[in-house]
Amino acid sequence: MEFATSLLSSGHTDVVPMDQLFAACARIAAVMKSQYVPFMSSILPHILKRATEKLEVSITDSEDSSNKSSSEDDDGGYSINIPGMGVKKIKINTTQLEEKANSARAIYEHARSLGKDFGPYAEASADAFLPLLHNEYSGDVRSTSAQALCQIFKAACLSASAGSGAQALPQNMLPVLAKALAKQLSQESEEDELENRLAIADALSEVLYDAFTHKDANGMRIAQISVLDAREIVGHVMILIAECLTRRSKLIAEMTTDIVDNDDELARCDEKLHSEQELLTHLVDSVGYQLKSLGVSFIPIFSQLVAKPLGKLLTSSGTRDGRAKLSATCLFDDCVEHCGPQAASSYAPQLLQGVVDSLNDPESDAELIQAAVYGLAQISRNAPNALSARLGQDLLAKIYNLCSNTPKSETDDSALFENAVSCMGSLALFKGAPLFDSIPDKGALTRSFLAGLPLEEDFDEAKVCHDGLCDMVDMGLVDIRAEYNNLLRIIGEILSFVAEGDEVASESTCTRLLGVIDKIQQTVDANSIQAAFSQLEPNAQQALVSAMQ
Repeated sequence: MEFATSLLSSGHTDVVPMDQLFAACARIAAVMKSQYVPFMSSILPHILKRATEKLEVSITDSEDSSNKSSSEDDDGGYSINIPGMGVKKIKINTTQLEEKANSARAIYEHARSLGKDFGPYAEASADAFLPLLHNEYSGDVRSTSAQALCQIFKAACLSASAGSGAQALPQNMLPVLAKALAKQLSQESEEDELENRLAIADALSEVLYDAFTHKDANGMRIAQISVLDAREIVGHVMILIAECLTRRSKLIAEMTTDIVDNDDELARCDEKLHSEQELLTHLVDSVGYQLKSLGVSFIPIFSQLVAKPLGKLLTSSGTRDGRAKLSATCLFDDCVEHCGPQAASSYAPQLLQGVVDSLNDPESDAELIQAAVYGLAQISRNAPNALSARLGQDLLAKIYNLCSNTPKSETDDSALFENAVSCMGSLALFKGAPLFDSIPDKGALTRSFLAGLPLEEDFDEAKVCHDGLCDMVDMGLVDIRAEYNNLLRIIGEILSFVAEGDEVASESTCTRLLGVIDKIQQTVDANSIQAAFSQLEPNAQQALVSAMQ
């Protein structure tokens, strides 16, 4: 690093190309982490200088008299017909554009490598790259700047969460950055590279994810989107979702008719379909993170901007596109889960139609089934009155088959399996479950539920189920004498996950689980407990011993 800093300080930057030098510094930062920080004051100004350097653009009269809206000249300039000005020749310093894109890549790598230690440099970096997000001459500059800004914001959040940076910076950055990304995304034309749109959409979803997930020492979010800003952003994004679904619909129609009749063209359509799927995921996630952040306050936005266009896509009668059904299902799932009792009551019946359709449709893929099962769990907890006993038992049979036909250790899709276990508990085994009173013999369901524990894929679902397990023990649904082996295994593994930092159980649930251990010790003889303990994995044994001390 001494070589790099001395080279930059000397001004002899022709010895090594600057882009290569910045890239090398970024790789060193990835290795040195916090030890790299002392060099930032020497490196950062040079990166930001390239980013903020005024772009050389010249506009002159063009000799091209054609009626084309734009055409490229032999000398690299462009002749463009500008309304009110006639045909003009525009020449741009493309080397500068490349330098700006590469400086964005360098900042991205530095921010990602340093994490919270990049926090003190976040504000200056954001000020430098935010204008480049709207660079009208290069999609590469726009997309790399979007990705850089995403990492800058993440670093600011990490720094604030750790208490080592400007606490107000993430909150100040969030509305400006999120609205700028959404606006630019809506201005990207279909003629622009799809990769550029993907990069900007990914940055938007990541920024909103970081705002949703990062909290301070008191459990408060570092940055919170406002209802007014969310309405503006969701307005842009829902238009983009509609356009994306329209393009996907056309591609699907082409691929399933005689319009496309050769392998090369089919491969091209399939590639475009996959790219649109990736774009759709980012867009839907952007709406979802704002919904989760705002909760009940998001209801008017959901009602006015989301429910109508996506509600009709919940069933096969509304769309042939499985990804459209998945997108609609995921956002309705989130609404029923996060937007309060009124929203759950209002939208659960509509979501339930989609759940039934997806679980009965042989064309549903694993992701769609997983989202449907998750939605059914949320309906069971938040709007149980939407579910009739007859329909509930039909759906329970399908859920039971998902998590009982294959042992957990052999399943190909652990996330789907765990969602099914959680859904089964929410439907029939937990306090207040809609089918609790209508199923007198819960033995088979309980055994299947225990065999699926502990959960570890989705921490929120894991917390619900592990606390529900304690309720089941308290209610006598779990026979301690018959199931003490399973209970020791489950509790040992849960405590082991918690010890490793995985929040699969709350502190109060962990206390209740230790209470279950006490009940086992009071009910089962010591030799049987010791024999069961010896069969546990070492990490589960250690967690139990540590917890009991």
